[in-house]
Amino acid sequence: MEISQRAKDAKVCGISNRNSLPEAARVLIAKADTSKRFLSAEESKAICNHCNTSEDAIGLLIAESNQVIDKARRDLLTQQPQLTMPGGGLFPEPRAEACWHDCQQFLRVIIYGVACDCTDITDIEGMIALRHLYKEMEVPITAMMYVLARMRALTTQVLETSGHAHEATCLNKAFDNLTNALLPTEP
Repeated sequence: MEISQRAKDAKVCGISNRNSLPEAARVLIAKADTSKRFLSAEESKAICNHCNTSEDAIGLLIAESNQVIDKARRDLLTQQPQLTMPGGGLFPEPRAEACWHDCQQFLRVIIYGVACDCTDITDIEGMIALRHLYKEMEVPITAMMYVLARMRALTTQVLETSGHAHEATCLNKAFDNLTNALLPTEP
């Protein structure tokens, strides 16, 4: 299968397919996910009301998302500076930028999950396509897992220090769902 087809088939977010969630919340998630954007304040408020979650927690996660990604990136590149050098898994620069963009999209979907109090966030078939795409493109999965672990730690800290323990628990389970879905499976 061509890389362009795999890219079209790759889909992270499966939340809008979870019939256990209120339909109004699923519709709003589907709308935001189709546009590949974070929830608006109005969407966040409506979803949090439907799902009995903290609108404040979601606002904090969205507000901190760029800083979280930047910090996780810096931590990775401090640990593994060779990744962005010729021959490294994140070389050339557009390849690295694609990786950081994917991490931003992963965090966006995790935040959707927290807003909906849903830990089963991934689309099974879409994640299979994404794993194949990453394998074909030789994405450094170990490095990505490191970045996701740092993102988890940083976002958990944001929620726990602001008194959102329930949302922090949901966030960690959503990260588990994502990382398990990204890990290669044996044939």
